[in-house]
Amino acid sequence: MQNDLHEANRLSWNAATAAHNSHKGDQGAFFRNGGSTLYPEEIELLGDLAGLDLLHLQCNSGQDSLSLARLGAKVTGVDISDEAIAFATRLSSESGIAATFERADLFHWFEGAQARGAVFDRVFASYGTICWLSDLGLWARGIASVLKPGGRFAFIEFHPFAMVLDETWTPRYDYAPREPISEPGVGDYVAASGAGLAPNGYEQGVVDFRNPHPSFEFNWGIADVVQALIDAGLKVECLREYPYANGWVGFEGMRDSGGGRMLPPETMPSIPLMYAIAATKPEAMTQAPALKRPETIIRPYRAEDRDRLVAIWLSASRIGHPFLGEERLLAQLEMVRDTYLPMADNWVAEIDGSPVGFIGLIDRFIGGLFVDPEIHGAGVGRGLIEHAARRLGHLDVGVYADNASAVEFYRRRGFVETSRQETDDEGLPFAVIHMARAS
Repeated sequence: MQNDLHEANRLSWNAATAAHNSHKGDQGAFFRNGGSTLYPEEIELLGDLAGLDLLHLQCNSGQDSLSLARLGAKVTGVDISDEAIAFATRLSSESGIAATFERADLFHWFEGAQARGAVFDRVFASYGTICWLSDLGLWARGIASVLKPGGRFAFIEFHPFAMVLDETWTPRYDYAPREPISEPGVGDYVAASGAGLAPNGYEQGVVDFRNPHPSFEFNWGIADVVQALIDAGLKVECLREYPYANGWVGFEGMRDSGGGRMLPPETMPSIPLMYAIAATKPEAMTQAPALKRPETIIRPYRAEDRDRLVAIWLSASRIGHPFLGEERLLAQLEMVRDTYLPMADNWVAEIDGSPVGFIGLIDRFIGGLFVDPEIHGAGVGRGLIEHAARRLGHLDVGVYADNASAVEFYRRRGFVETSRQETDDEGLPFAVIHMARAS
């Protein structure tokens, strides 16, 4: 679980959600007049909802949540975006359709729900959700933990095969890459899709939206999803693929075949653009696997740690500092290995005997804090900061302004901005924010 990247995505979604809703007109009136944003595929997967408790994961601004509530479900919607949950709450009031909305990182919400024994007859997620989740195993175990025995998880998502293609239908990206993909920010896909994602009638709203906050996506293959659900103890009962995308115009020349089902151009062969899964929790499965975090030990640096820490530095830097470029990162790697590690006061975070992160200190200045991307979100970075604070009290750090997730990480740890410079220490045009945390 990569908390820092999730937090960067929260900021990006806050900005994008306001733009998206600017195109959708009076949504309260739309729902008061009997409107629904659901497609037949979702209703079929979920089955009869009358009187059932339903959890809507990553509910965004609540339009689908309220549509589900209108079918008779008692709905709880969860989303990481403050803006989305605030809008959903207002929309529930304006539409007169009751639903509960909670703002939280989904993984944190699962932990709290499991602790208080919250359970649901149905769990639902749809369209562009799992690409924002850094740990699919934790996601699936969380779903299992809140499903009642015999309960059903219904999931519909854009097909990962389509994510291999760019907007011109040209193969450009890896299928289910292992590393997060850094993006300029969540875009205004509602504007790109027009009436397909604005059933109340498209309005111009925000024009030429540019998100000021970068985002990070985690692209999963269908096998990743199915296996995660199986490993969590759920029984996969159906897997379907669809040659169209509901509402979303993600590529050039897409055409509406009716009901918002968007197809490729007629000159192209049929390809899968969506897929759906229904899975149930067996009646005999009374307790889902616990959502446990690994134990972390912090110890002094040893010479034999060098190569492992350099590898962590490079993989983390590729995610946090992609703007520097691969050539410069490889040049910096030599400096980290040959100069920085030997001179700094380094402390290593270790899990099960293997280094997973480190902090390098020069007096009270944090020269570097890097965590293996595979273990982001497990509290390793936070633990290293608190360890240094207990030893030294006051701490200073310099963070690239373009690394929004790192800036937010330090702010959440109590650091405040003290100054800013427009170039980095090598004179490159990358602004650096100087921050400090008092004793």
